[in-house]
Amino acid sequence: MLLREVAQALEAEEVVRAEDPDIEVDSAAAADLLSDILATGKEQFVILTGLVSPQVIRTAQVVGALAVFLVRGKHPTQEIIGLAQAHGIPLYTTSLPLFESCVRLAALAKP
Repeated sequence: MLLREVAQALEAEEVVRAEDPDIEVDSAAAADLLSDILATGKEQFVILTGLVSPQVIRTAQVVGALAVFLVRGKHPTQEIIGLAQAHGIPLYTTSLPLFESCVRLAALAKP
């Protein structure tokens, strides 16, 4: 699936623009505990979280996540937006809860 397809499936609002919205996304890491995301070991993935903290962007940078999606209608602070822009990490927000977001991505990923 492509990043733009993920954003569409999640009815997400783009906060920080993706340089390449057609980049291939293989999976997602969904958690509010950043330690769970740090331990994921995945590649070509996006982060889904309800945690609104600059550490989310720093974690995305460390693990090489393709984008961050804030769920449950959470909105990023200016600090978070600035960090995402500085590190080139696309940032989105969706009103969907975490579980529903995961269900939609699982349906999108099915062959």
